[in-house]
Order: sequence, then C-alpha cells, then structure tokens
Amino acid sequence: MLALLPLALTAFYVFVVATPLYTAESRFAIRGGDVQQPVGVGGLLSSGSSGMGVSGFVDGYAVRDFLQSREAMDGLAKKIDLTKMLTEHPADPLVSLPDNPSPDELYRAYKSLVTVRYNMIEQIVVLQVEAFTPEDSVKISNALIDLSDTFANKMNQRALDDALKVAQEEVSRSEQRSAAARLEVANWRNRNANVDPTGDLTVLTNLIGQLEAQLAAAQTDLGQIKATQGDNPRRKSVETRIVTLRKEIDDTRQRLGGGSETVAKQLSSYESLKIAQDFADTNLASARQSLDQARVAILRQQRYVSPIAQPKADYTPTYPQKLTALGSALLVGLALAFLASVTGGLIRNAISGR
Repeated sequence: MLALLPLALTAFYVFVVATPLYTAESRFAIRGGDVQQPVGVGGLLSSGSSGMGVSGFVDGYAVRDFLQSREAMDGLAKKIDLTKMLTEHPADPLVSLPDNPSPDELYRAYKSLVTVRYNMIEQIVVLQVEAFTPEDSVKISNALIDLSDTFANKMNQRALDDALKVAQEEVSRSEQRSAAARLEVANWRNRNANVDPTGDLTVLTNLIGQLEAQLAAAQTDLGQIKATQGDNPRRKSVETRIVTLRKEIDDTRQRLGGGSETVAKQLSSYESLKIAQDFADTNLASARQSLDQARVAILRQQRYVSPIAQPKADYTPTYPQKLTALGSALLVGLALAFLASVTGGLIRNAISGR
C-alpha cells in the first residue's frame, strides 16, 4: 500500500491538477563587423566585438545573462502582458501565480519558464520558452529575441558614442584653429597691403637678374668702345646707362633685403603665419579623416541578432511528462516500502531481543 501512495498522488497531480506547458525553441547568433579597426581616434572603438572569435563568446554570454535578468523580464513585461499570461490559466500550485504576484514571484516564474543556453562551439544562443499555450510561448520568444537585438546593439553604444564625440570635438577645435590662422594671414595682408610677398620676392629677384644682364651688356659695350673708338660719342651715353643700371640694381636690392620694410622681412613674418595656417589646415584634414574613420568603425561594430531557427512551438505539452513522473513516483514508492520493511524488521528484532 505504501508503494502505491506516491504513485497515486503523482497520478492525481499529472492527470487532474497539472496545467500543461508548451515549449517554443529558437536559436540565434550575435553578429557584427569583423574588419580591422582604423588607426587614430577611430581606434578607440577597438574594444567592440566582431561577432566572431573570442569577442563572439563575450557577446553570446552577455546576451544569455541579459535574458536571465530582471531587466529582460521588465522589458518583456512592457512588450506583452506577461502577468496576465502567467495568471489567467487554471491553478497549478507548481507553475501558476496568484492574481497579483509580487515582482519576486513574477521573476521566479519567469526564470522557471525561460531557459537560455549558449553553445560555445557554434556560438549560438539557444532560447527555450515555456507557456500555457503554444501561441504564448512563440509570442514570448519573439519578444525576447527583439529585446536581445536591442541589447546587442547597445552593448558597446556608450563607448562608441564617446569615441565619436572625441572625434567631433577634435574636428571642432581644428576648425577653430584653422579659422584663426586664416584670419591672421588676412589681417597681415590688410596691414601690409600685400596679398603675396612671395610673388614680390620672385618679381624683384627676376628684375635684379634682368638689370644685371643689362649691366653686363652695357659694360661689354663700353669696353669695346674704349678698345676701338675712345672718342666715340656713344661712350658717354653708355657710361650714363651703366651708372643708372647700377643705381637701379642697388635700389632693388635695398627693397629686397635692406631696412625695416623690406620684402625679405615681410616675407619672414608672412611665411611664419602661412606655415601656421598650413599646419592648422593639415590638422583639420587629419581630424576630419579620423571622424570619418570613427563613423565607419561604428557602422562596422554594430551588433545584431542573426536568427538561425525561428521560434516554433510544439503542440505536444512538454510539461508534465506523465510517464517519467509516474515512473519516478513508482520508484519512490518501492523505495519507501523497502525502507519501511527494513525499519519494521529492525524494530521487531530489537523488541524480540529483549
């Protein structure tokens, strides 16, 4: 009789009291870019995941832990009426909830009905959801997959945003420095009424070369006159031309390199400003390139859920497993009967031994 008691109680539960549960299983992977990260500011993003290799493990385990957390349950409750799904069905003391469950009771029920595993070899998250109807199990599974996709996309979002912010701030600073350098060059040109002293230097240098060539020709001409015709009437005019050319050369050289307002001094101050402008422009171009690299890196590191097997419910209840439960109850009953028989025999021996 004792051996049949656990079997009878279990049979009463599985056939009369137990509320069937239906399981929907889905499989998905966390994917993302796996290209090499750019150098520079965009390199700050290198902590992201590629969806493959070691970082793929991190993503998979992170999603698994998220789905087992209260945050996932709260997000699920915002998408669907989770409390109603777990309380509107016949009362089963092992799986059902009271009409107004506490947050702790709801979370315990959620953890008992949602099972998440991560397959390291295949890098796949396996999600199993039990519910009182096949449709509810599929509905909960789809909502959890959506939450996983959002979570995967936001896992490294703060680091990505910070890196992009750094790149944008560097571009802003570089633009300000470039604008300030250009303004300095413009102010110098206005003060000196000179757009490009480099051009003036070239003009004066070429002019000196031309004058020196003319001077050399005049000196040659004068030498020939002295050698052949000392009283040639052209001699005086040639000598006058030589004096004039020498004075023009001296004056031009004075403009080029003597005094405080010479082209050389102007060029020195102008070139220092121009070098600063070119350097600021180069830094601006580099900062903009780093910003572009940061944006590309963000796109490459966006993670997302890649479905492997969509949730599909089995219309055969997975709970309770009647044959397993009855077999276990029979074994327990036989064990209890055996223990009772052994205990009774020991007691009788003890009494008769007195």
